[in-house]
Amino acid sequence: MFARINSLGVYALNGFSVSVEADISGGLPQFTIVGLPDSAVREATDRVRSALKNLSFVWPVSRITVNLAPAHVKKIGTLYDLPILVGLLAAGGQLRLREESCAFLGELSLSGALRSVSGMLPMAVAARRAGIETLYVPADAAPEATLAKGLTVYPVAHVSELVAHLKGEAPPVSYTHLRA
Repeated sequence: MFARINSLGVYALNGFSVSVEADISGGLPQFTIVGLPDSAVREATDRVRSALKNLSFVWPVSRITVNLAPAHVKKIGTLYDLPILVGLLAAGGQLRLREESCAFLGELSLSGALRSVSGMLPMAVAARRAGIETLYVPADAAPEATLAKGLTVYPVAHVSELVAHLKGEAPPVSYTHLRA
């Protein structure tokens, strides 16, 4: 199964759109990240796997390929952890996104808590330029993201809260809904 999740990246002071494509297919179990990832991005494999298992989600025992597009631009840092996790849940049928004009970014702890990432303002501006209306970001980085104006920003403290919100099982009570 296949899923595409919107995310963002930053190079110097410029943000850019990144499409995180997750594919789960038959074959020997393997997890591959392509699209010019640096070593921190490649390490997402272990952070995402541990977070999913610690949150009692099913880890697909399949061939998993994650593509970070555009492939010609170097992807740097840990900010792709959350969109990779959301992409795997969506590709595996454990999560269905109701909104297409949203983007995700953030570093995962092994427990599923989210950690802040650098460059939030340039990425939020790039999101607005790309027509993205909603951002799900680490709680610590949300105030910076709202400076871009015109976006709905949901601060995310933990993946379990995000998944409950996205599944419609819980209103975004634990989130502060910010509209700048």
